[in-house]
Amino acid sequence: MTPSFSDLPWHDATLLDIRIDKRDPGINDSVVLRVRWPDNTANTITFSNCYACETKLNFGIIALESILDAVVSDDSPELIDIREKWAQIAVDLSDLQCFEIQTNSTNSQIRIYALGFSLE
Repeated sequence: MTPSFSDLPWHDATLLDIRIDKRDPGINDSVVLRVRWPDNTANTITFSNCYACETKLNFGIIALESILDAVVSDDSPELIDIREKWAQIAVDLSDLQCFEIQTNSTNSQIRIYALGFSLE
């Protein structure tokens, strides 16, 4: 069973890799992260059925990409906008969530708007 997104040990985890998977476009667009946890284990996190991804990534810092915090929301203004846009063509995205990751090292921010995630 996949733990709750918020229950994962995000603080001081390390972001190793970000990949956008468009092999099944419009059917299952996904964002895949590789994360090393504070206990030195690593997992792949796949956000499936994505409807948007916003990144503000800062580069040039010679340091591992340490994660400060990660939260999940179901009522952010951007999320509401995405739901309203799709509702105009009769697509119900009431289960869409915003997964947000904030890093320490570069003060980067990743927002993934997806229907779910899995941990491998």
